[in-house]
Amino acid sequence: MDILYWTQQRFFLPGEKVHLYLIDPEASTLLKEIAELMMLAGHESNLSHAYGEIRNSTLMQCLCLFGVQIDLNSYNPRASPSESGFNMLLDLDGQKMEIWIQALRVIIGTVLPEERQACTQIFGSDSKVEEDCFARATTRFIQQLFAFGSLIANVKDEQYEKVPLLVQMLEEFLKLKPSIEALRYGDAKDAISQEADMLLEKLREEAVRLLLKFSEAQINHESYDNETIVLNGSVLSFPQYTMGVIKLLAGYSDTLNIILPVEVGGVGTVTTSPWKSYVLTLLTRLQLNIEEKSKSYKDECLRNVFLMNNAMYVLEKARSPDLKILLGDNWVTKQLVQVEQHATAYLRASWTEPLFQLKDKGISYTERSLILTKKFKNFNSIFGEISRVQTTWKVPNPQLRQHLRLVILQQVIPAYRAFVGRFG
Repeated sequence: MDILYWTQQRFFLPGEKVHLYLIDPEASTLLKEIAELMMLAGHESNLSHAYGEIRNSTLMQCLCLFGVQIDLNSYNPRASPSESGFNMLLDLDGQKMEIWIQALRVIIGTVLPEERQACTQIFGSDSKVEEDCFARATTRFIQQLFAFGSLIANVKDEQYEKVPLLVQMLEEFLKLKPSIEALRYGDAKDAISQEADMLLEKLREEAVRLLLKFSEAQINHESYDNETIVLNGSVLSFPQYTMGVIKLLAGYSDTLNIILPVEVGGVGTVTTSPWKSYVLTLLTRLQLNIEEKSKSYKDECLRNVFLMNNAMYVLEKARSPDLKILLGDNWVTKQLVQVEQHATAYLRASWTEPLFQLKDKGISYTERSLILTKKFKNFNSIFGEISRVQTTWKVPNPQLRQHLRLVILQQVIPAYRAFVGRFG
């Protein structure tokens, strides 16, 4: 049966070529003649067994090339990774998850249909033999692909950036599951369908678990307890991390609306979708976290700069197409008002005192020279201190930074010029 190993087909992955040996179309004719002779001689069982073993071994090469392989003899799909003896795979990372997704696409979209077609061409004269050969060749092959996906879902960690990949795995599998079932019949179809449903449920459970844990972490301040505030009032890492995860998940809103429980959010109206409710809740808790962290700043001016910067960062990321449509104009407007309120509070806290020195109301003529000299001196001292301290602060958003500069110039320069013009 060495003829079953003939020819090469190429499958492409990002950055490399994957080669898989399939049956040469020219060899199919010869194999068909051999198969028909064996069936006429009553050797259907031996034929199915030989074909299934050889083709399964060949197909397994595809999983080896992808790096998607485990020992099915010791694998228990219902056990945890440690109980199943897969401690070496507990460090599953995003790259392995992406590899599994790519393997799923190639195997379901190309490899299995090719194998199905080969079985039809070779054993088409007997549908029972055809189905038996295809089932023997592909069942363990598919089970190993499912087992690796199940192993990924079983790995319990708190790496929230894993959620988008889990959802992508779930989405791809939901999309391809009908294709898997369409290629199989009878008991073989039922068995694979049951395993597919089990994998889908594991992926869903793990994705929802991490989503809920991610939301709870915002309440428990786990997202920033170990983070030290920066002295320049810039954006901290936990808002960046949170918005990064939300932005990645936004592309899977349809799937998330299916897997998230309706009551998961707790924010919004009855008609709010589970995904929108979840995001609104997450953003509300994120804002509370930012406000809590701002209390670490003793300087009121710097505290308002910090609040302004972080609110602006959230607004900027929420303006991406998917999130803007989801959150709506009202939410964006409210967030913009919040940014403006923090900016106004900063300007008031920073510039009220120096501008007060440029007022001349209530100055008597006899005290005028002494008081004016003192006012100039006070203004210069306060202005110098503001310049010394605030030049180390940061406003990362260029539009917001330019807006603040213009407002300061419009308030301070005209007032100073007018004061100097009257008393200089």
